[in-house]
Amino acid sequence: MKKYFAVLTIAITFFLGLSAMPLYAVMSGGGMTNSGGFGMMNGMAGTPVVDDEGIAYLVRWEPNQNPGTMPNSNSFKSTLMAINPNTGKVVSLILDGMLSGPVLSDNGNVLVATASLPNFEDFQMVANHGESNAESQSVLYAIKLPLTESTVPAAVSLDGSYASIPVIANGVVYVTTTSHGDFMMGHDMFDGMFNNFDFNNLEDHKSVLYVIGLNGILKAKIEIE
Repeated sequence: MKKYFAVLTIAITFFLGLSAMPLYAVMSGGGMTNSGGFGMMNGMAGTPVVDDEGIAYLVRWEPNQNPGTMPNSNSFKSTLMAINPNTGKVVSLILDGMLSGPVLSDNGNVLVATASLPNFEDFQMVANHGESNAESQSVLYAIKLPLTESTVPAAVSLDGSYASIPVIANGVVYVTTTSHGDFMMGHDMFDGMFNNFDFNNLEDHKSVLYVIGLNGILKAKIEIE
């Protein structure tokens, strides 16, 4: 097992200083099977998280009609929803790729999640914590609440096209990434898609555990086999 530890010295206001700008994404949704719906990683994307005001946040996603011959940022669309049960109001943010289930920061002001097979133009990229090219990266992103339909999440890029649901513990964010989609999404996720694309033909099956501060600074990057 190889271990890589790095601490960045740049001070980037990542999760707490987020900006909003027009977002040019298209309406859609998501799921665990290639017919779409709620799902990702045994249903965790469709599991809502609820803030102190009772607003529920959840994700749905689905494949595009023409996903291509191999997984890429044009293959899937995702919808992040904020649902107010008291008013019935639903705010939706549409992004390319497969969004993970969201996680609220301890103070409840920031929503954290990941995007696998992302479109980097959907995010305000503030740091690159990977060594591979963009086509082989995922992102960890954050949104300062409340969510609006024009919000652009701030994000940092990570090695590995597929990223887990983040976990916040001890004041930092833990994320596992991999280049092998079947490992993260399940062996049935891509059946019948991409001309039965075989992940075992990939040269690099690297997986990484990231530990990232709530300010976006890299605390640790550990390659796992």
